[in-house]
Amino acid sequence: MSALDTLLARLIDDAGQFPPARKPVERAVEDHRAARSGPHAWMLGRFLCPASKLREDLPRPLGVVSDGDWRADLEAAVAAGADAFEVRAPDALDALAAAPLAVFVEDVDDLDALAAAGVGAKLRCGGATPDAFPSDERVAAFLRGCRERGLPFKLTAGLHHPFRTRDEQIGVLQHGFANLLAATVLDDVGAVVAERDPAAFSLGPAGLSWRGQAVDPASARALYTAHGSCSFGEPVDDLLALGALEAAHA
Repeated sequence: MSALDTLLARLIDDAGQFPPARKPVERAVEDHRAARSGPHAWMLGRFLCPASKLREDLPRPLGVVSDGDWRADLEAAVAAGADAFEVRAPDALDALAAAPLAVFVEDVDDLDALAAAGVGAKLRCGGATPDAFPSDERVAAFLRGCRERGLPFKLTAGLHHPFRTRDEQIGVLQHGFANLLAATVLDDVGAVVAERDPAAFSLGPAGLSWRGQAVDPASARALYTAHGSCSFGEPVDDLLALGALEAAHA
């Protein structure tokens, strides 16, 4: 397995039912199955589904996102055989500690509490409005905090491109998932998060580096478990355009 395989394998969870795509569940399932049969399926992670839309024929592996009463949603996720559950700021972290699946909690700044409960952290990196995009400092602080605690995390929203890309429609500079993979393990976290020059990175079969500093892919992915994206095609197209995939996965 190449360094690139380790770095990108199952990296992108399919969030096609969520904004801005908002696909009907039937369309989301169809698109996921098409991607799963394609040449880049090795990068595709879980099929993400709101708890309110769970049904028996959903693709696996499955991640469930709470959109109602989180206790009932967690029970439904376990019954559905999901292997991950995502929830915003529950009122009792301890109740999640014994859950028989991976749990990622959003909107909880107390990372020590998450670590004590044995659950992962989740950070939203974008959205439909400029204020939904966290600052470079906020992202860097999150990554440092997770690293210091050995706390697995996942990211969501605004990460359609490997490197920082201007969204002219919203008027913001999006975060890049390659930036954040590198920042997970390299020392100068803030500078890597903020890096705007794609030429500062090398991304290909040999792996990922930033300004000559190599990223250990296994260490990065031990913490950065995945990120949700409502598009699988956009990041794949970007990686193909960069030539990052051609040598390892022609």
